[in-house]
Amino acid sequence: MWHVSLSLQQPRVGFVFDPERAEQLAIAALRGVGGNHEWWMPSGEQNPYVVHLRVPTTPAEQRLIPDGLVTMDAGSVGMLRPRSR
Repeated sequence: MWHVSLSLQQPRVGFVFDPERAEQLAIAALRGVGGNHEWWMPSGEQNPYVVHLRVPTTPAEQRLIPDGLVTMDAGSVGMLRPRSR
């Protein structure tokens, strides 16, 4: 599972108070990886200043994970929807 958490006050981007802008930044950060659906968790569901976008890894991406590397799945939390590409 690829996972982007975007703080609405991310220093590199500056303050992001617009939820739609935060969503677009998260979508751009995961462009080119993952499967054909995503889970979107807008601000306020867990933390009023953080949004989460999660996409599943593909079988080909999973094969790139070295043997013995421990990974943790972020989980399918949030609104399931088709990928925003």
